[in-house]
Amino acid sequence: MAGTKSRKPITVADVLRIFDDTCIDRLADIARFPADADRERFAAGVRQAARIYARDARIPTDNELNAEIAALYRATERKRCGEVAALLEKLSPKARELLSKRATRLSLELPASEDLCKAARQERACEIVLSLSQHGGSYGTGRRRPSGKRSRTWRPLIHAPQRTRNFPKRDAELNFIMWLQATWLESAGKWPSLAANPKRPGPFARMVRKSLELIGAGHADAVGLINELTRRRRVQSRPVTHQN
Repeated sequence: MAGTKSRKPITVADVLRIFDDTCIDRLADIARFPADADRERFAAGVRQAARIYARDARIPTDNELNAEIAALYRATERKRCGEVAALLEKLSPKARELLSKRATRLSLELPASEDLCKAARQERACEIVLSLSQHGGSYGTGRRRPSGKRSRTWRPLIHAPQRTRNFPKRDAELNFIMWLQATWLESAGKWPSLAANPKRPGPFARMVRKSLELIGAGHADAVGLINELTRRRRVQSRPVTHQN
């Protein structure tokens, strides 16, 4: 059961191969899974958690969506048809959905990558992609020219979520751990430890750490994420106070 520190997430197709019966038994041993608990249900739950992670980990963040569409805008603005075709070919489903919805509102159709490879269609295809990837913009002050005057630079408004600093991409890992906790509850009849000691992680925390490695998230802090889930539950369970 080899682990990895890779940041490449597992695929749905790899789940059964990686989380085979031997792997499940090893994870159960690490976590000290109760002997009288439902091992079959535990195995099914762990695999389902891995499948959900494989899906969630591939949903781009707002920053990634912005970068995708900004790259598309720059390529079309410079009329680099080959680059535009390549970017359209590997466009994420989320970005494609975003641009397709805008195209529908504008009574247009998002061009296929093949359209950029045919001379008769290239110019029109680039025009459409350019109009879909931005919605207006404004002129900003640029560099100072030798004459002393400052140039004016066009700054497009990219049709994508705005970029944010320190965008946290931990939800997929948090959800994975939450599913592991729920699986433990269903198969063992009780919750695993919902707190973890950074200096001495318990059996469940050690199993979570190994599981994160197996799904390609070995970089994630298992102990920190377990404790973050606990903190969020406490916040949600606090009674709401109303001020007069």
